[in-house]
Amino acid sequence: MDDTMSSYSFSHQFYQRWTCAPEPIRASIIQELTDITTLLKAETPFETFVFSTHDLDAHLDDLYENHEAEQTIAKAIADKQAAEQLIFEQQRLEEEQKIKAAEETKRQEEAQLKEASRLKEEALKEENKRKEAENAQKQVGKETSLAAVEPDTTDTDKTNTDSIANAIINNESDTEKHAVAGKTISEHANAIDDDSIKNDSSINAINNKASLAISLAVKDAKLSVTHKDLIHELEMQIDDYLSDQMMLMSENLKSWLRAEMTQHLSEQDKNLSNGNLPKN
Repeated sequence: MDDTMSSYSFSHQFYQRWTCAPEPIRASIIQELTDITTLLKAETPFETFVFSTHDLDAHLDDLYENHEAEQTIAKAIADKQAAEQLIFEQQRLEEEQKIKAAEETKRQEEAQLKEASRLKEEALKEENKRKEAENAQKQVGKETSLAAVEPDTTDTDKTNTDSIANAIINNESDTEKHAVAGKTISEHANAIDDDSIKNDSSINAINNKASLAISLAVKDAKLSVTHKDLIHELEMQIDDYLSDQMMLMSENLKSWLRAEMTQHLSEQDKNLSNGNLPKN
């Protein structure tokens, strides 16, 4: 018997099941084996010996049922905790998405405000540049007019002074003729009744009379070289002023045209993309 017990070896499945068995199960089995070993000893009285567990099979069944119940409860608790953790994670992700969306919206709004402020500053700069250019042009025109009308007082040369004085004396009669011509134009213009300006024929009459008066005044006037240069300079200033005004008017009309057409075409594209056919 000793040889048989010494040569006996447990299978791999036994070790696996034994190690996987709950601790109370293993403790009960070990106690049962201990009782059997004690009973086999010669000094143990057989008649009075009592096993620690009266019915080992029934006791093991009870232990397995208790273990399974505990496992079921533990699994339920673990599942509940996992579900709560999942809900918590979902809520956390939703909150993070809301925060990110709010931050993105705020960033876009700040970018839009910054862009609007930049455009406003650029528009103000352009407006200031335009006003400065207009003021500079007006200042140049005034200085040119004053330079053409007023003699150069810094030149003290006697010969130039005498020449200017003689030119003024010789052309006094021409100046008087200019005054008479201007008076004639004013009289013709004031002679037209205000009510007659309401139609094209009255306006044509004013233009014809004014043109006739100007033609007669120019025909009869004999201007000196100085006066001719002055008139030519004023004519050049009028041409420059009208050219600038026409260019400014052209740019404004082009800007207005681009804005109107862009809005109109954008609305058409939007209607077409939404499936709305243009109305006849």
